[in-house]
Parts: sequence; C-alpha cells; structure tokens
Amino acid sequence: MAGGTTGNQTNQQRNNANDMLDAADANLKKIAGRQLSSTEQDMVSQIRQFMDQSKTAVGTGDLERARTLAWKAQLLSQELVKPDENH
Repeated sequence: MAGGTTGNQTNQQRNNANDMLDAADANLKKIAGRQLSSTEQDMVSQIRQFMDQSKTAVGTGDLERARTLAWKAQLLSQELVKPDENH
C-alpha cells in the first residue's frame, strides 16, 4: 500500500507519544522528593528536554520524531525510578 499514514495511524502515533510522555512524567513525580545526585539531576534535565522536544514535534506533526523523543524520555525516567541494584 503506497502513500502516507492514515488518520487512524496518525492518531495512534500521537496517542503513543502522549502515553510515553505521561509515563515519563509519572516517573519524575515518583522521584520528586528524593535527593538526587548530580548525575541524576542531569538525567532529569535530559528527560525534560526530550519531553519538551516531543511535545513540539507533536505540535508540528512530526509524529515519528515525537514518538522517538517520548520513548527516550520514558526510558531515562525508568532508569531513575528503578531500585539501585548496586546497594
């Protein structure tokens, strides 16, 4: 099948990106009261950048980029909330 994405695919991509952004945001809220190392603070900054860039990409219709950035934000945020196995 030739052509671009259909309306349903577009909505699905947008929903996927938003779901990942919501998950990343929820993870950031889980660590809100925690004392963070400088490395963790850098990760939070990077997560917020990915989230902002993803939202901008959604707004411009670049849904593949939005999804990729949201995925990166979610992945990094999961690293912050998972238990530290080294202790």
